[in-house]
Amino acid sequence: MRSVAGSRAAAAASAGLLLAAAACTPPSVAPADTPRGLTAGDYAQALFDGTNAVRAEQDLPPFEEDECARAQALDRAEALVGAAELEHAPLEPVVEACDPANVAAENLSRSATAPADVLEAWWESPGHRSNIVDPELGQLGVACAPTDEGEMLCSQIFLGVVGDEAPTQG
Repeated sequence: MRSVAGSRAAAAASAGLLLAAAACTPPSVAPADTPRGLTAGDYAQALFDGTNAVRAEQDLPPFEEDECARAQALDRAEALVGAAELEHAPLEPVVEACDPANVAAENLSRSATAPADVLEAWWESPGHRSNIVDPELGQLGVACAPTDEGEMLCSQIFLGVVGDEAPTQG
């Protein structure tokens, strides 16, 4: 799911989908491990590192870790523990909380498998993949919350600044 504040929402989403379509080979990710024995923080870090490995394979710059995005991801993951379905909440509150970002996107997972398996599943999903490879998204926060069923419920929050509000390089 992606939310853009401003008028470039459709163009930005189209650009992300075009990039996703162009990158059709799955990435290589770290060797599989299991969520058992991994803390929620270690699982989230593996997802963060694996996501940046995927971006490197696509000749994209790595995501910068963003504390606001991580805090928002943790709130969203914890709110979904025990829910029957994974449903995206509106992203406007994320954009408001994480100034100067004016665009946000989210990937969710609930899995009892290794972080590498979650990354592979996101890569196989065009919507999730488009968030990972979107060049307008430059910050990332990942957080996970364990469930009573032995799974990790994780949220990736991506942030960016697009349009007239984007900082200029000088």
